[in-house]
Amino acid sequence: MQSRFAAALALSLPVLAPALAQAGPPLICWPISIGGAPSLPWGNGWHEARKDYDLTRLATDTVTLLGPRTPVLEHMETLRRAAVYAATDDAAAGRLFEALRARLAPAGDARAQVLARFDLGYEAEAYRQALFAARYMSAGSPAHGIEVGEDGYQLVHEALAVLRPNPELEYAAALVSLDHKNARPLAQKHFQIATQEAAGDSDLAQTLAAHARLWGDAAPKGGPVASR
Repeated sequence: MQSRFAAALALSLPVLAPALAQAGPPLICWPISIGGAPSLPWGNGWHEARKDYDLTRLATDTVTLLGPRTPVLEHMETLRRAAVYAATDDAAAGRLFEALRARLAPAGDARAQVLARFDLGYEAEAYRQALFAARYMSAGSPAHGIEVGEDGYQLVHEALAVLRPNPELEYAAALVSLDHKNARPLAQKHFQIATQEAAGDSDLAQTLAAHARLWGDAAPKGGPVASR
């Protein structure tokens, strides 16, 4: 069953296409600041996936990087890169989502369970956007792409409800809902909370500053407010 956000994205493609040339899907075209933290192999630009990367390793490498004590921003950047890779290969995409769903099985670490739901939801929405970006950039509709039925925002919001206050999860929720026309006020609410709670010298603050053009007038003047 298609999620309500997937359906909204499909309906909004004609609206998104002109904007994509300027900004692009937020979960894909706007990298997350993680400093020198480990992530999937990458080049310098948002779309510079490594051509020599072995896609048969994508599921294993991605899950290995998504530890329960790994900061949420690092989850987000790894999942962004994974989505770009997965959008080029259906078999790799299938293995990736199989691995992400397998992590939902009950385990002893409660935080790991919550973040597993977050990871699956965030990747579901990122993958849909990656497919759209690939099709837009190729000026056509490639035959590849697998069906992903999860409601990404619902899963992300469930994780946020358990782990808040968490400004990184707030920003993830903002990005997931940003490109959906009817959810923009919701995205801005999450964005404002993330901005208010972000520490001034954090990776999140750097990410928010780099993403200012995404938010326009909603972005606070002078950058994020440091939490006290």
